[in-house]
Amino acid sequence: MVFGNSIRATLNYIRGKNSSMKCQHVYVLFTLALCLILLPFASAHAPLAPGNNESLPGATPIPDPAKSWAIYDILHTGKEAHYYRFSIAEGEQIYVSLFISPASRDRGFNPTLVLMGPGFSNQSHVPEYVEIPQEDGVLVKEGGSAAQATYEPFSPSAFYPVTDLDIKAPSSGTYYIAVYEGNQGGQYGLAVGYVESFTLAEWILMPVNLISIYRWEGPDYSFIFGPMAAVVAIGIGFYVLRSRSIRVTLPGWTGILSGLSFLGTGATVLSQMGFALTRAPLDSEVVITLVFAAIPIFLGLSTLLLVRKIAGEIKTRHRVYFAILGLLALFTWSGILLGPILAMVTSLLRKST
Repeated sequence: MVFGNSIRATLNYIRGKNSSMKCQHVYVLFTLALCLILLPFASAHAPLAPGNNESLPGATPIPDPAKSWAIYDILHTGKEAHYYRFSIAEGEQIYVSLFISPASRDRGFNPTLVLMGPGFSNQSHVPEYVEIPQEDGVLVKEGGSAAQATYEPFSPSAFYPVTDLDIKAPSSGTYYIAVYEGNQGGQYGLAVGYVESFTLAEWILMPVNLISIYRWEGPDYSFIFGPMAAVVAIGIGFYVLRSRSIRVTLPGWTGILSGLSFLGTGATVLSQMGFALTRAPLDSEVVITLVFAAIPIFLGLSTLLLVRKIAGEIKTRHRVYFAILGLLALFTWSGILLGPILAMVTSLLRKST
């Protein structure tokens, strides 16, 4: 209801039914801030880069095995193994889930998950090319990919679950995870841990990580960046064609590019959602993705509306609004970092001449 009222308020503003720009923007920004407060409470994984982890000594460290991490990687060939390590106390929960991309599943890629560490009484068989720490036990979790893909609303993307492991650590010490496939390479992912939390840097840099996740799923870069490029190109073309009747100055252009990048983010999210839903079934979590798409679109419209109001001397309230929009965009993954920077740069430009 609140979000719907904000949309109506913005439409009324466009139609000129409300002359109070300040009230309109305060209302829009309040709604967006409310969304920003609510969204982090939803379930999500913090990204973790795998690094060069093709040997046991080079195993990727997992800083906190309780924290919910998402790792996206690729086995380049068959008979190759990747390694991860973490330290944990006896009795603490170990949760690891292995999944693969739709393209890899189509090729018959079926990796195996291995947990190695102290306290395991069994010595499961692993191929000779998989390295095992001395005196450690081995727990092998084989599996087959699910018949139906799972939709991930935050990315948005689709993946096929392969297997998971959920046990209490039998002893205190360092444990290793290995992922291997004997016949071929393919894209795989690991979800590790169960406590959803983000550092400030992890949250802000999420747009950069999302690009690699989209690419992991299968689309090429032209598909990933196409929607944003189209929105920006059409928007710039519109303002260039209207340049004779609409006087656009330096802060106007920085504001325009910022607003268009926000709109482009919304278009990208919607296109990735559509691509993912070609493999995964439609479910209620799509609403989360729609919220993630609506926020940058709303930010883009607010920014472009604000650009219309700056002429000659940029007033203090205009600069404050641009700064707020930039900060909101930064924390809502809008504009792939460049858009928020442009909005905040616009807030520092005092004159539009």
